[in-house]
Amino acid sequence: MEKKIVAIVQARLTSARFPKKIFKKIGDKKLIEFLLDRLKKSKKINKIVLAIPNNENNIEIKKNLKNKEIFLGSEDDVLDRYYKTAKKFNAHTIVRICGDCPFIDPIIIDKILKLFENNKYDYISNTIKPTFPDGLDVEVFSFATLKEIWKKSKKKYEREHVTPFILKNRKFKKFNFKYKKDLSNLRLTVDEEIDLKQLNIIYSFLKDKKNFGVDDINKLHTKNKKIFLLNSDL
Repeated sequence: MEKKIVAIVQARLTSARFPKKIFKKIGDKKLIEFLLDRLKKSKKINKIVLAIPNNENNIEIKKNLKNKEIFLGSEDDVLDRYYKTAKKFNAHTIVRICGDCPFIDPIIIDKILKLFENNKYDYISNTIKPTFPDGLDVEVFSFATLKEIWKKSKKKYEREHVTPFILKNRKFKKFNFKYKKDLSNLRLTVDEEIDLKQLNIIYSFLKDKKNFGVDDINKLHTKNKKIFLLNSDL
């Protein structure tokens, strides 16, 4: 059987701080579509699936994104949602992405996937000791690892956040992927309305670049730190 790499994007509409944020616009695109279009630029991912809660509050996602691959699962047990999505789509390797990270960098994803393919790690991410901007978070792990943590994770926090069991357990072989410079103080995720304004400001400087990524963000920040300050107090 083919070793499939599946990117699973968790998304919902019921964020307490910023409801329906995935439908807000970055430039002229819905945030979630902006993110999915960037993921499609990965040369290694075989399939992209949106994993959403199976309830009335989130069914609007399915109605709005009819041409996308969608899996419906538990709202609170996100680990179960991931496991069942990965199982359904025969994932050998899982790329975990959050739906509020529209600036995700496909080049970084492919570099992490190459490392994963060429080494015997159970888990690679750029978040164990963050150096990338918040919002460029990537986690990669095998289906075997996902199945094990799905069986063994008992605490509510472990089920809600998918990978804590891996991070605290020494038996898993982990690797932290670092950037050449510490940009972890930059906030490029969307939790609140001010984050969306911030990302649109940054995008206005980068939109003419066909496939902007972390290197372009780094250059822009080096040249003009002021444009990154709007949400810096969050």
